[in-house]
Amino acid sequence: HRQEANIEAMHNLYENLAAYRIDPDTIPFAIQYNKRDLDNVLPVEELRRELNPGGVPDFEAVAIEGTGVFETLRAVSKLVVKTLS
Repeated sequence: HRQEANIEAMHNLYENLAAYRIDPDTIPFAIQYNKRDLDNVLPVEELRRELNPGGVPDFEAVAIEGTGVFETLRAVSKLVVKTLS
């Protein structure tokens, strides 16, 4: 099931950050839920509950159409600028 793969990927991300002693709370971080145009997608509320318990900025997207892509980029860019300030 795709959700299990998403959870595993998120675990891998946190493990990789930990291996480099990077606290995810100290870096610009956002989540993009892509392919929202496909059939049988999970409700975004369920994705948030499973993949984003910390409440980082998150966005729905249909990247092939450009939907949600620039919103995600804009949010991450703002987080980067804030981190560098």
